Amino acid sequence: MILPMYLGQVNQGINHEHAQKVAAFLQVFSKHSEKLLMETKENVREIEDTCRARLQSPWNEIVFHHIMACKGVEAVDFVSAYGDQNMAVTIFLREFPSMTNWPLEILYILNADLGRLAVQADRQLERRGEKPSKLEDCARVINKAFSICITDRAPLHISRKWGTYNVIGILFRTYFKLKSHNLCKNILRAVKAADLPELEQFPMAHQVTIRYYTGVLSFFNDDFKKAEMDLQFAFDHIPPKFHHNRRLVLHYLIPTRLLHGSLPSSRLLEEFPELSALYRPLALAIKTGNVQLFDEALSVGGSRLIGLGTYLTVERSRGVAVRVLFKKVFTLMDKSNKLNIDLFQKALAFVGVQIDDDEVECMLANMIYKGYIRGYLSHEKKVLVLSQKDPFPNLESQQ
Repeated sequence: MILPMYLGQVNQGINHEHAQKVAAFLQVFSKHSEKLLMETKENVREIEDTCRARLQSPWNEIVFHHIMACKGVEAVDFVSAYGDQNMAVTIFLREFPSMTNWPLEILYILNADLGRLAVQADRQLERRGEKPSKLEDCARVINKAFSICITDRAPLHISRKWGTYNVIGILFRTYFKLKSHNLCKNILRAVKAADLPELEQFPMAHQVTIRYYTGVLSFFNDDFKKAEMDLQFAFDHIPPKFHHNRRLVLHYLIPTRLLHGSLPSSRLLEEFPELSALYRPLALAIKTGNVQLFDEALSVGGSRLIGLGTYLTVERSRGVAVRVLFKKVFTLMDKSNKLNIDLFQKALAFVGVQIDDDEVECMLANMIYKGYIRGYLSHEKKVLVLSQKDPFPNLESQQ
């Protein structure tokens, strides 16, 4: 694809307002770009002059900086590539408010590529011993795109508001990489205050993206009921072929569901073998009430869970394994509503957990507080008095 032919295709897409076609030609990491670089022999000045001659403003500048960004990637100079991509996005955003919403797909591609280049540019800067700053800069640029979309006052059928949630997804991905989850709250507050169409009216891909991120944010805020709702929605609506995205959701959905004893099925773990080694032993431990097995599995997978930020939540599901064990004691004692605390101590010792009776009493008190068990403790008599009605309630209602 020689340069004039490439520019002709881009120009045709612009004239016909064919956003997907133009976006495909402006994607840095694509076959179009690879082929263009292989067959373009012109130097930088010649490329710039050709762009100016064959494309109207601002597209001539946008396309020129896109080509330069591609050349930067080809030269493995991601800092330079980021600089040119930043220029392309900045020029696009300068003109975008004067357009209708037809170039939204172009906005998505430009911003997504800016994020990818920012990550690689920062790695390159770190290797050089310089301060990595491109991802923070990228977040500021994408935030401008978000503002343009959410504040648009054009009639709804040509409004840039339809790009709001897609841009939020790109922005949240950047915030997560920066470990600046708190910045997401400002964006969500702005969305709540804005006059946006209902989320259900946006494309399903946009819905899935925002529900995934709000689910993860709720997970980090210990709002597990909302986290499960959003993450389950995202998982249910991601096509099976997007295996990587489904696995990302499961990293948070499985720990959330473990908290109320909902275990991943064998079929699910077979579909995601990379999660099987992590969660199959934990699921077995919870199912059987084997607290020692749970502790061993948590120790083995601890570093992986810490890296995902899910360790503390998975650790909390230990209480579910303990509850299963204690319910077995209740069943073995003919479902008596008065049980000596030493029975629970012996049950824990049977599965390899040696603790004194005061610790067992503390454990029972904590489970009563959490709603895992209904009843009360008699400290003097060392007895657990269970409720006559539903002493081991459904854990889903306790979230």
